[in-house]
Amino acid sequence: MKLTKKLLGHCGVDSGQILLTDPCYINSEWKKQGKKKLDFENKKSKGKFSYEGCCIETLKKETKGGQLNYKLGHAGAGVVCSSGYGDGTYPVYAYYNEEGRIMKVEIKFNY
Repeated sequence: MKLTKKLLGHCGVDSGQILLTDPCYINSEWKKQGKKKLDFENKKSKGKFSYEGCCIETLKKETKGGQLNYKLGHAGAGVVCSSGYGDGTYPVYAYYNEEGRIMKVEIKFNY
């Protein structure tokens, strides 16, 4: 199957990480941290759909990212990863099949 690559746009990164999620989950599933100090060693926040949960996942040495879970604990709220080279603005590309459907998305952290 031949795929056609097109630039979708650019995504800014200021926390050294990027999150892939469905926007409809931001209001209903995202756990707001409030003013509490972030604890990146907090085992209870591992995999939580929150800023602290994102940081914990991207700080994992072996994968530098991971799965974020819904409030009920099951997978699928999002996936987060380190941006590789830290903060910046990175191009996001889509790969389209012959029908015009997006088959793959690519973020280039080293362009």
